[in-house]
Amino acid sequence: MGALLFSLLIGAIIVGVIVWIIFAVDKGRENFIDQRLSGIQDFSADLIFKSGTCDNAIAIDRGRKKIAVVLNAVKTRSMSLTPIVYPFDELIAIEVVRDDMSVTKTNRGSQAAGAAVGGVLLGPAGLLLGGLSGSKRNENKITKLSLKLYTTDLAFPVQEIYFWDGGSNGVDPSVLQPVIAEMDQWYGRLRVITETPTRKSS
Repeated sequence: MGALLFSLLIGAIIVGVIVWIIFAVDKGRENFIDQRLSGIQDFSADLIFKSGTCDNAIAIDRGRKKIAVVLNAVKTRSMSLTPIVYPFDELIAIEVVRDDMSVTKTNRGSQAAGAAVGGVLLGPAGLLLGGLSGSKRNENKITKLSLKLYTTDLAFPVQEIYFWDGGSNGVDPSVLQPVIAEMDQWYGRLRVITETPTRKSS
């Protein structure tokens, strides 16, 4: 019994150390993202989503009507650490992506906005409340969630911001409700930008 308790104690300590390391790494990445955002000239973010886990961020400066994205350099294969900034009127479409598959897309000037992200990703509430077989539950699991931004910038026309990336390990949507809620808000904000007519200068 003593050996078992000792083994459990060692196991708990190891798990605790791993969790602490992950938290510290994520915090360090978020601090690095903050530094990159604060270094942008003529940009003061008042709405920010940042993920240390996914190592990317999106921010909005409502006063200057600009969007900044900080990309995961490895994931995007750009290897660039410089944030990319777009004026509002350069954003032409937003796409919701789940597990590398398009879920819904909103284009500038179109009214075919569709459902909110939460409804699209989660489906009917009954899917979360049971009644699914094991295989159906597995199909419903989510591995990645992201928003794609399409712009008029010919150098960097498409950017993808990841809100969740669990690798090959799928997660039940009910576990990701806070992530989906956050993504919902950002999809809504970007929809507002694309659906607001741009003012032409005279």
